[in-house]
Amino acid sequence: MKELIQFKRQRELGDVLSDTFKFLRLEYKPLFKALLQNAAVPFVILIAFSAYYTSVATDFTNILEGSFNASGVFISLIGLVIALFFYYGVLYGTILNYIKLYIENEGIVDQTLLKQQVRADLGKLTGLSFLSGLMLIIGFMMCILPGVYISVPLSLSFAVIVFKNKSVIDAIGYSFSLVKGEWWMTFATILVIGLLLYVANVVFSLPLIIYSLVKAFSSTEQLSPANLSGVFDWVYISLNVATTAIQYILAGIFAIAIALIYFNLNEKINQTGTFETIDSIGSDI
Repeated sequence: MKELIQFKRQRELGDVLSDTFKFLRLEYKPLFKALLQNAAVPFVILIAFSAYYTSVATDFTNILEGSFNASGVFISLIGLVIALFFYYGVLYGTILNYIKLYIENEGIVDQTLLKQQVRADLGKLTGLSFLSGLMLIIGFMMCILPGVYISVPLSLSFAVIVFKNKSVIDAIGYSFSLVKGEWWMTFATILVIGLLLYVANVVFSLPLIIYSLVKAFSSTEQLSPANLSGVFDWVYISLNVATTAIQYILAGIFAIAIALIYFNLNEKINQTGTFETIDSIGSDI
């Protein structure tokens, strides 16, 4: 019999962490298949823009020659941001809708139906990515604390769109009501998960860091734009792109954790899982 994760229940911080990685361990094969079918193209587009932006932004030879390609940097940055919003919309849409079908069908996920639901939610999730980014920029510009505060409900808004089928604005409003009275615990949970992912990203970044240090210290010439171009060569760009790709993939772990946090808060308010359990027991009698 297939072991199932019960999403609709209350969890402490440790339970959220353990169940996040347990779900990943149990479902990594079909989940990876779902991501490959839905997010592969946005992922490749994002990596392409990331590589192009890195190559343009680190071309110090043009600075030395007095012909810095400012327009190229700006265009590549805009393209990178748009690709990033689109990728996160697909990534969260795939993982959260996968969990939604997983719950509804007791662990069975129809990949065809999943693809349809991802496409149906893509516009809202991509719009939420853009709006969340804009709100966070404004929030952090206002003495940082407002940005920290709104980052917690905004993180949950993706789950609200998928599990409650709400609009972008309604999802943001509902997320604020979810964290009311539970902000600190939710913030602590998100912070711990974020720190774990940060450590993982640092570990995967070590080859890039080591290569950059070796290239920088191996040069005996005076530091100049020309020498900097030697540091940021094709090996550096390749390692940077590979590191960035891993970071974007690891972001999927955060989406799983967000689903567990959402159901924990929703259960405390609505007790949906408790009522469903009672109903199922009553129907079996």
